[in-house]
Amino acid sequence: AAYTLVPQGRWRVARGPEVPPEQDRTSPVVWVIGGSLLVLGFAQIYLAVENPTDVLIGAIVGVAIPTVAFRMIAPAEVFPISYRRQRTAHINVGGRRGEAICRALSEQLGLDVVSVEPFALEGSWGSTPVLIRLGTQDPPALFGKLYTSTHLRSDRWYKLGRTLLYGRLEDEATFSSVRRLIEYEDYLLRLMWAEGLPVAECYGFVEITPEREYLIVTEFLQGAVEIGDVRIDEAVIDDGLAVVRRLWDAGLAHRDIKPANVLLRNGKVFLVDVAFAEVRPSPWRQAVDLANMMLVLALSSDPDLVYERARLVFSDDELAEAFAATRGVTMPGQLRARLREDGRDCLGRMRALAPDRPPIRIQHWSLRRLGLTAAALVGAVLAALGFFNALGEIRVL
Repeated sequence: AAYTLVPQGRWRVARGPEVPPEQDRTSPVVWVIGGSLLVLGFAQIYLAVENPTDVLIGAIVGVAIPTVAFRMIAPAEVFPISYRRQRTAHINVGGRRGEAICRALSEQLGLDVVSVEPFALEGSWGSTPVLIRLGTQDPPALFGKLYTSTHLRSDRWYKLGRTLLYGRLEDEATFSSVRRLIEYEDYLLRLMWAEGLPVAECYGFVEITPEREYLIVTEFLQGAVEIGDVRIDEAVIDDGLAVVRRLWDAGLAHRDIKPANVLLRNGKVFLVDVAFAEVRPSPWRQAVDLANMMLVLALSSDPDLVYERARLVFSDDELAEAFAATRGVTMPGQLRARLREDGRDCLGRMRALAPDRPPIRIQHWSLRRLGLTAAALVGAVLAALGFFNALGEIRVL
């Protein structure tokens, strides 16, 4: 209970360099657990259920094994317990992990790292973005994204849920390891950079904990702002639409176009966070990219203006397909939230401007989806039966 329910700190015995010395003492939880064990042991001895040595050895073994197991397999630095409202994607980069990150950047990339700190967390859902401040080197700062086994598990559950709800959408297979995930993003960044697309230059990635924690390092776009935070003109709209056309021409799809992933610096549009990009996508996936980019641009301008400028780059048939393919499931969560907050029906307005076309079907049924759905239902039924059986036993007692 102490290691699974109680946060590290004043309510539990705290350890680690990031914990102040005044908190490194016996906590109330330890006294409660120790008192409970003492009362239980005394009762067993008094009622002649156990011998004194049995109780003593049982208490030692019962405390020692879980303590060692939790500290070795699930240390608080890796799996912290917190009851504050926060995204599970945001991992603590201080303490021993921060020291390990600085050491890895120095040894594997030769960087003179001064500090590593969280950066722009509000736009991140599947990783922990960090700002890497350097010493005497130029540039003075770099950008990084930390991936851990926690992010990999979240990605697997997320894609499993989407498979149950919609069927497996195009290229949504899970990654086999954290290393494969980081290698894929490193490859996509280098490929887009080679194609001349406006992305941050990639410096490579470093291994922090083998097969469990990796950090990818890219150029820090100094002075860039999220496109949703500023009003834009026709030149920026044209640049954003041209980026989508260049993605199409290069045979690529970003697949996660949202305000946080479209930055603006000196009037030029940049794309970031290409972890879910795809090589040789289907026309459906490319059409979804176009619709999402137009919606992002419309949030900072006017839907009619964006559609008018898009007709100069894309045909009416391509625009009709884009909004026939666009549904809630195809739009990133942040983009859906911004559209609701905006108040204007940007999606409805653009659909009205585009040529009429029947919606493209999203639901896909397969034997795999049927099997996963059946397994999920059976698991839910068994869990419910176990819960009600436990309630029945409690009533009997």
